[in-house]
Amino acid sequence: MFQEEHSMLELRNTYYAALPTPLQKKWKAHLTLKEFSVGDPLPLNTDRGFIYFPITCVAMISIRASGCPSIFLRFSGQSAVIGVAKIFHISRVELEAEICCGGYSFAMPTNVLSQYLDDTMLSTDWNSRYISLLVDEVSISAYCAQSHNSSQRVARVLLEAFDNLPFGSEITLTHSKLADLVGVRRETVSLDLGKWAHMGILCIKKGAIKIEQRELLSEIACDCYRQASASRITALDLWKKLPWVCDDRC
Repeated sequence: MFQEEHSMLELRNTYYAALPTPLQKKWKAHLTLKEFSVGDPLPLNTDRGFIYFPITCVAMISIRASGCPSIFLRFSGQSAVIGVAKIFHISRVELEAEICCGGYSFAMPTNVLSQYLDDTMLSTDWNSRYISLLVDEVSISAYCAQSHNSSQRVARVLLEAFDNLPFGSEITLTHSKLADLVGVRRETVSLDLGKWAHMGILCIKKGAIKIEQRELLSEIACDCYRQASASRITALDLWKKLPWVCDDRC
């Protein structure tokens, strides 16, 4: 399993694939394949922590500011990297991660990434854009909760979770967890899922949901889904613009 996933990492994780090829080869020696189950936390705020390149698992990312409850921001799976905020010294906020769809991820010590990041070239503008991206995500979540009905929000959450899974995978979010993320009663979520299954939009089995007609579900989802998708593209663009050091260390 390790050799197969290791050799395919640059194809299976969007952020790893965006790294310079010499850096990919160097980092592979520091990667550890880990299996995660639903409910497992990912420690993100320790001084000697890890960053994660998910392959088949998906985590729910929340943000917590001083004295405030956490707010759900996004799902992070194969099209994301988890745990880099602390490296960029974003103070006063903490990101939390919990696995919602079990599977595999590669983990790498954060100090390895720091070793190949040129802090002298990490501009104030880059940090400002990163912080602005976090603020936009919080704003989208708050606006969505206040402005859109539960069906629109459930559809959005399902689409965002599905976007972070390998093609053809099933979403292993329970009705209760979906209700928590959307901020409604479990029965409300169950009614929506049952209706959409009857319409052929979803296929629901015990503990798993599969999207059968994505276009129809997209029509139900609110515009916040499109905005969140645009934010993911912006975040990847920022990652590509990081000032990596590719000298004899690579």
